[in-house]
Formats: sequence, structure tokens, C-alpha cells
Amino acid sequence: MTQHKTLGIVDIGSNSIRLVIYELHEEGAYRIIHEDKYAARLSGVVEPDGTIQRSSLNTAVTILRQFRATCESYQTVDIRAAATAAIRNAVNAAQIIHWLESETGLTIECVSGDREAYYGFLGVIQSIELTDGFVVDIGGGSTEITVFRNRQRLHSVSLPIGAVNSHARYGGEDEWTEENEQALCNEVIAALQDQDWIGKHPGLPLIGLGGTMRTLAKVEQKRIQYSLPITHHYEIGSEAMENIARTLPYLTSAQRKKVPGLAKDRADIIVPGVLILRTVFHLIQGDRYVVSGAGLRDGLLRDYLASGQPAAPDALKDSIRNFLHFGPPIPQKRLQRIYQDMVTLYTALQGAAPDASEDHVLYTASMLHMAGKQINYFRYTQHSAYWIMNASIYGLSHRETILSAIAADYHPKKRTPQLIQKHEDILNDSDVRRAHRIGSLLRAAEAINRAESIAAIHAHVEKDSLLVTLTCTDEPLLELNGLEDAVKDVQEAWGITLKHSIQQASKG
Repeated sequence: MTQHKTLGIVDIGSNSIRLVIYELHEEGAYRIIHEDKYAARLSGVVEPDGTIQRSSLNTAVTILRQFRATCESYQTVDIRAAATAAIRNAVNAAQIIHWLESETGLTIECVSGDREAYYGFLGVIQSIELTDGFVVDIGGGSTEITVFRNRQRLHSVSLPIGAVNSHARYGGEDEWTEENEQALCNEVIAALQDQDWIGKHPGLPLIGLGGTMRTLAKVEQKRIQYSLPITHHYEIGSEAMENIARTLPYLTSAQRKKVPGLAKDRADIIVPGVLILRTVFHLIQGDRYVVSGAGLRDGLLRDYLASGQPAAPDALKDSIRNFLHFGPPIPQKRLQRIYQDMVTLYTALQGAAPDASEDHVLYTASMLHMAGKQINYFRYTQHSAYWIMNASIYGLSHRETILSAIAADYHPKKRTPQLIQKHEDILNDSDVRRAHRIGSLLRAAEAINRAESIAAIHAHVEKDSLLVTLTCTDEPLLELNGLEDAVKDVQEAWGITLKHSIQQASKG
């Protein structure tokens, strides 16, 4: 019998204290089963002499005790607690850690700036399939910047400049002055002037972590009425971010609280956050902003699971593996065969193997098209489409997510056109034909693998026909019955005649 256990990760940040509880499987699969946070704003209780007094930690102690009790209720085998900028930058950091540990019973790691950057980088590369980029993590009391190439970390720096402590230094009760805005930007520029690597990798995406980046994504999505309200892997152009950065500082606090997508408890610290972000973007000469929903806590988990081999080899496959492990009991060998048969049919029809983006869609649609059975067997393909679009699957762009969902619930006469129309703000014109083609291949591959009679397929194109040879171990009655309907969809989507022949598998 396989064993499951639970792990608690506590992130004692400068703005918020967060708890995530993961369910872990002995083979490495994991999922989040509980999450909580409290905006303790430790950066705001630092004294003028750089210390944090014991009396200022009452709230933090209470929250940590409650988080520990929550972990105990979930029977966690371990609790990994990490304290970042507000505590590590305090003059009496060691004393603060001692107070917190003695009064909560937790063992707390005081994370260095470089280590925090490392954990953030781990969170990004296990969740986004970008090869190169800058990771920028804006917290309450610090900002970590990392450049990576070929998914390898090259340089990192931690600045003692964050959204909460910058607001305390430069922000007013209401709108910001132009002088204070420039003073914050100048501080960031001065802090990075000795980091010569900052300007040596132009044209890379800025991958933003933390509440500032997620909030800005929500604001932009609300502004344009974006059809997929998922922030992970959402991209924001430089012009759109400039518009936000030029607007927010000069709104009153009351006006900012009414901005769609902007949570009231971030109405004050969002201004220094976006100013820091934009300044770094200009210095690195970035080409776009990308939101990562994964960050320090995900990096801590990855380090816990595979210290020394921290990077997930394939973000998409790792994410889908996690889902399938905890999802409905579906034969994964059958899902793999469906994927392989889709690739075989696609390659024959296109005359070339799928590129990386196309393969992402083929793989996701084939492996998750039965995911909806977790909700209810009946109409499960509709549930699968919803699940794919709302589960924040790692390794997919938003376009790939929508196309995968459409393919998983492929119904060319009704639901597919409706989904395409709903998400036309995300899809390209060419994606309409692409969605029909991939969806029809999934239906055909499903039919081929309806039972266990077909051991292998071979496909090639002759003139205007796709010729598919089915190598069978038994008479494929169920498969042919399903293939009859699927053939019509393939022929219509690809503009080709599909013909099949049967050969007996050798009994050697």
C-alpha cells in the first residue's frame, strides 16, 4: 500500500505570514491541501535603530502558533519555516528567531538574500517552461533579482528595498508626489549600479513573483476583461505596465481601493511595488512581464523533495503527473498510448513532428481529457475542460491551456465554437483550425484505444487520403465502432479522407 504524508511550509515574509500544507506521495507526487495567510507586515514594525522589539511580535507569535496547530490537525510529518527580509535585516535577527522559536515550538530558518533568490528561482523553473529570463521577487522588505540562461541560475542579488519598507519611507497617506516616486526609483538604480550583469542580458522576460506581480496581473485582466482569470503565466506588455505605473501613484488611497482587481489591503503598497518593478524592467531592458504563481514556498518544497537535484526536468509533465496521481483511477498506459497515437496521426498529416507548443497541447489534452471523472463521470469531458482551464497547470501558456481544454471537450458543432468565441481574446485566428484539428485527432486516438485490441498503428498520407494501419491482437469491434464517428471529424477538420486497414499482430 502506497504511503502519503503531509508537509507544512511557513513563509514568514515582510508583508504576510503564509502557510501551505502539501500532501506528498513516496514517489514524489504532491498537491496543496491547505493554504492560509495573514498580513502581519513585519517590515512596518522595524524600529529606527533597525531592531524589532518583542512587543511588536505578538501578532506574529499568535499566527505562527495557530499555523502550527493547523499543521498538527493535518498530521504533518515536518514543518519547514523560513523567515525572510524583515527579520534577517533586523539588527537583532538572531534574538528575534530565538523569541519566535521558543514561543511557537517551530524551527525557523533565517533565509539569506541569496538563498531567498535561489528558492524563488526554483519555484519558477519548476512551473514555467522558459529557458532564459530574469526572476524578480518583490516582497515587503526586499527585492531579489536573478538572471538565468538555459534554466541555470547565473547571478542573483537581494536589495533591502521592498513594497512595505519603501511605502514607509516614501509613501504618503494619499497619492504620491513626483519627487518621492523619483527618489524610490533612484534608490533602486543606485543599489544595482555595481551589478554589471544586470544590463548584459537584454531582451529577456521579467518573471515576477509575489503579491505585487499577481495584483498587477489582476488589475490588467480586469481592465481588458480577460476571459481566463488565471494569473500564472499571464503576460503583460511593457506599454500596459507603463500605463499602470503612471496612473496608480497619483490616485488617492480611496481611489486605488476601487480599482478593479486591486485588493484593499494592497492599495498602499502596490505603488512602491510597481515602481520597483518598472525600474528593474528598464535596467534589464526586458521585453515583457510574465507572472509566476509559484515562488519561494514552491522552491522550499522542491528543495525539500530533491535537495541537490532541485529542478523539475519538465514542468508540464511533472504537473500532470501530480494531478494524475491524486486524480481518478485512469489507466495511465492507455493515456500514454492515446498521446502517442495522436502524435503518429499528427506527424503523418503535417509531414513533420509537432513543435514544442503543439506537443504541449497534444500531451495535455490526451493525458487530462478524462480528468473530469474526478468530479462526475457524466459529462466528464466538460468537467475536464473546466479543470484544465482553472487548475493552473505548470508549463503551459494561456493559449496552450485554452487549446488543450477545447481538444479535451471536442464537440465541433456546438461547444467547441462556443469555447473558441469565449476566448477569442487569447486565441489567434489560426487557432480556430488548430483547435478543430487537434480535437479531432484526440477523438480518433480515443476510439483506437477504446479497448485493448489494437497493439499499434501506422499512418501515412497518399494523395488526398490518410491511410491508417491498425495492428490488432483481436477483432477490434469496440474500436471500429467508435472510430466510425471520429473519422468524420478528422476528415472535416483536416480536409482529407481517412481509410483504415487491419493486420494481425504476430504471435511470436
